[in-house]
Amino acid sequence: MSGYLADYHVHTRFSFDSEETIGDIRKMAAARGLSEVCITDHFTVNPKDKSFGLYPYREAYEEYLRDSAGAGPAVRFGLEIGEGQYRRDTLDDFLAQAHYDFIIGSVHNIGDITIRQTIRERGADYAFDAYYDEVLGLAEEGDYDVLGHLDLVNRYAWDEQGIYRLDAYTHQIEAILKAVIHRGRGIEINTSSLSKNCRQFMPNPWIVKRFKALGGQIVTLGSDAHSAARVGDGLSEAAALLRDCGFEALAAFEKRRPRLMPLGQ
Repeated sequence: MSGYLADYHVHTRFSFDSEETIGDIRKMAAARGLSEVCITDHFTVNPKDKSFGLYPYREAYEEYLRDSAGAGPAVRFGLEIGEGQYRRDTLDDFLAQAHYDFIIGSVHNIGDITIRQTIRERGADYAFDAYYDEVLGLAEEGDYDVLGHLDLVNRYAWDEQGIYRLDAYTHQIEAILKAVIHRGRGIEINTSSLSKNCRQFMPNPWIVKRFKALGGQIVTLGSDAHSAARVGDGLSEAAALLRDCGFEALAAFEKRRPRLMPLGQ
């Protein structure tokens, strides 16, 4: 493989929904020929989120320092923050004392309940509108480097009701993309839903094309792997999508500063 290819969305045992080690993540990244991998465990300041209070920063950082040393793909230390537009004082205090290379900003909840549960209780129409309102708030006010799985609501709407929507929400989506670009931030292409029922990138390729057309430059790829076996899944296909959209580089991060790397083949 020529050029650069990295997985910038991977979970380990320091996420509430994974049991994987950083060392095994790195071994799989090497086996798959990746240039780099970034650990992005779950974190939230929402007391009603199921991951609240479960992230052991010090232990995670010490394992990262130990398992990222020596030969092998570069390992970056990141975080996936849910609903980071809220409780900013608490979040800012935490981040000021931590050492991160990269932050994904994601929306997993609408209010205090999950997207899936919102669809079940309030219906898809409400869930789509409310979800994109939450993402816009995050794009405008949150602390993040890229927005994660920007149209995640589609995955759950498809699972629950066989619904996948794009056209009705292009105005909201464009407002989100413009806010991201205005702040000098980026988006990720998340490949995890390629193996789900909807079989689609997150976000939809149209959104990636619009991001490029509006002047966006910063894009990362992420498998959203919760086990070593899934590290790197779908990244080659995502890289091909990026090239089709006119991108020639992927973003890499160190100490939360982006650098553009030539896109791998």
